[in-house]
Amino acid sequence: MKPLQVITPYPQFFDKDGTALDNGYVYIGEVNEDPETNPILIYSDYDSTIAVAQPIRSLNGFPTSDGSTPINIYYSEEYSITVRDRQ
Repeated sequence: MKPLQVITPYPQFFDKDGTALDNGYVYIGEVNEDPETNPILIYSDYDSTIAVAQPIRSLNGFPTSDGSTPINIYYSEEYSITVRDRQ
């Protein structure tokens, strides 16, 4: 099965007040399960060669793996998602 992309060109997440989520946490997990305790493998490239550690941190609302560059999120199965504000 080819991986599917969450959103293009980059997914963006927002805080509870509608502003871009900065220093937030994004968890992606098994469908219909708690993604924080049941994560799935996710990648930042279409070929599924660059794995991304969870939780994914956000910068100005965009997911990032290095704290500075937005990434896309690719997965190969259905998923559940939890987005948390900075803590």
